[in-house]
This record gives sequence, structure tokens and C-alpha cells, in this order.
Amino acid sequence: MKYIEALHELKIFHKKDIVILIEDENAAKEILRRYKKQGLISQVRRDLYVVTDLASKVSLVSKFEIAGHITPSSYLAYHAALEYHGVANQVFYELYVASEETFNNFDYEGISYTFCPSKSKVGIVTPLTDSLIRVTDLERTMLDCIHRIDLSGGLEELVQCFVLITYVNESKLLDYLRNFDKQVLYQKAGFILSYFQKEMQLSDAFFEECKSKIGRSTRYLTDTQESDTYFKEWKLCAPENILSFLEQGGNEYV
Repeated sequence: MKYIEALHELKIFHKKDIVILIEDENAAKEILRRYKKQGLISQVRRDLYVVTDLASKVSLVSKFEIAGHITPSSYLAYHAALEYHGVANQVFYELYVASEETFNNFDYEGISYTFCPSKSKVGIVTPLTDSLIRVTDLERTMLDCIHRIDLSGGLEELVQCFVLITYVNESKLLDYLRNFDKQVLYQKAGFILSYFQKEMQLSDAFFEECKSKIGRSTRYLTDTQESDTYFKEWKLCAPENILSFLEQGGNEYV
């Protein structure tokens, strides 16, 4: 039990962390084997461990904290980031985890951790109150989800999430859009966010910049069957009224 207190301070760790603690690789392997057998720690996946509650033997680490330690660069993205920021409409049992290093998808304690390639290093943060977590900030999360609506839970879920957002940093949105430099993202972001301009406190200048970058190509917001209406202003085909998704719940937004 000599190292339990030190492991509880770490909460989540790799074998190398134990080697550094004990200064003996063989002894570290034995400690991991013994503690795992006693239920003092739990193995999440190869070379990743978490401490457990001494009474219940349940992991003391959240799914969000695990996501940030799968690889050296891993972080919560897409719908998982929406959920972390507290604006998800539904809680999913699949977490999308972006990373520069590829990892195999795996399940742990009923949660599926799914790899997504990291597209950019901008907007990835470690919250002040959650030092074990890495996640895209709200503005980066919004743009990622707009770009990959399929990874945000679908258009209905995305709209339901965006209704819960009352303020965004417009300067950050524009900086990230310039960093991504994708015409289609300017189109989709301008179109979707125009429905929430007042609530998110976005200026007309934001939408003018989006329009100036969209080029001549006509795009589809979702699949061709669902996106059956052409919006000339954005050169975009989309559902006739994306806010209609809110009508079922009787949301006063509609």
C-alpha cells in the first residue's frame, strides 16, 4: 500500500509514471500487477491506468479526464466537447477524442472512446478548474461541429445545443475560421449562426466576412435528401427551416 497515496494524487497514469515513482521498472510492473489484482487500480487500456474507490472499486476518474490521457495530444472534440461545456442536449455513450497520434477505439466502463484525427492545434485548452482535461474551447467546438455535423450528433442535436449558448467570442470565431481557411466552413457557419445572431450577440460584420469568403460553389449542409432548399445568400442547400427541430419540444425559440 506504500504508493497508493501517490497514485491517488495522480488519479490517472501510465506505466512510465510508476517507473519514475519507484525508480525500478521490474518493481513498477509488479506493483501494477498487484494493485490491479487487489482492485486498487483499474486498467483503462494498454499502458493507461486509473485509481479506484477503495470501497466500490469504481474508477475515480471521469470519462473526460480519461480522454485527455489516451495519447500525449488527445483532447475532447465535437459532441464530447459540447457535453463538457454543458450545452449538449443529449448525453452520448460515445466520446469523440481527437489526437495527433492514432489510437484504436476502445470501451471502458460503458463508454466508447472513438478516435478522430486532430485537424488543428488552435483553441485547445486545459480549463483552470480541470487540470486533467484537454478540450476544444466553445468557439472551436462550434466550428468543428458545424463542419462535421455527423460528429455532433446530427443537425437536430446541433440546433438543440446551439439554443443553449447565450454568448460566444466573435473574434475567436473569426480567428479560427481564418485558420481553417475553408470556404465551405464559412458558408455553413454563416448560415447556421445567422439563426442565433441575436442570442449569441454576433455582429453583422461577422456575417459579412463569412459571405466574403464563400466563393462560387454551391454546397450542401447535410445530405442531399434532407437539404432540399436552396439559400441564395449563402450558396447553400439546407433544410427549409433548421429551427423546426425545436418545435417538437415546444421551445419558445421557434
